[in-house]
Amino acid sequence: MSLSEVLPTVDQLSHQDKLRLIHFLLLAVAKEEGCNLEPTEVSNPENTLLQQLTSIEAVVWSPQTDSASVQALSDLLVAAKEASNA
Repeated sequence: MSLSEVLPTVDQLSHQDKLRLIHFLLLAVAKEEGCNLEPTEVSNPENTLLQQLTSIEAVVWSPQTDSASVQALSDLLVAAKEASNA
């Protein structure tokens, strides 16, 4: 079957079915290339997300640690208050 014969049918699929097709095709191509993308164990999506989050380093910035930022925010608040009172 050629791509031009398949595309009209694919176009009629729901969004979720198109995503399933993409997943299927990705796994099929990976298998042809000798890669196994199938998970080795069934895992809870919440646990997977938590595992990903624990392996990510996050930097939290706060204007309270930068005096210039504190002053800029203060100036903006004063200007906004003056504008609302005008």
